[in-house]
Amino acid sequence: MIGAPFELSHDSNNPVDMVEELAETKGWKFTRHDECTLDLSLPGQMTSISVGLEWQDEFSALLVSCAMPVKIPAANYEMAAVALEKINQNLWLGHFDLSHQDMLPTFRHTLLLRMIPSGIAIDLVADVLDIAAAECNRFHSTFRLAAAGDVRLHDDLNAAVFETIGEA
Repeated sequence: MIGAPFELSHDSNNPVDMVEELAETKGWKFTRHDECTLDLSLPGQMTSISVGLEWQDEFSALLVSCAMPVKIPAANYEMAAVALEKINQNLWLGHFDLSHQDMLPTFRHTLLLRMIPSGIAIDLVADVLDIAAAECNRFHSTFRLAAAGDVRLHDDLNAAVFETIGEA
């Protein structure tokens, strides 16, 4: 689990600093571009997950985006868009979109962290990273089928969003 409790070695108002420290502790590969942006690679079930983080101080907002390494060909865009719509209806946090620029399915969520103490903020960020990785893993095969134009996409998607009730 990514989001296990984490103790900061220092107090920071910039959550990108905190995530960098978390990444160092967890042994994740990362690149710090500037004071406000960081890219990191989270381990996934089928492939690593590329995460981009951007701090917007003006709004006290941390943008989290996780690009799936599955390029959707233009010919399969409509199939992927229908899948994204069904996926997003079943998410309770964040959403997936499909950028027209690179055609990669991307999980996105923005955390508003104004007046949140850094110890709590890093736990929130770690939880969002955990959820983002879980959702990317959950729908990876769906996006691969969409990229291939495979009609089995609908069966895979139905299985991925199937909700169980009760206990076995």
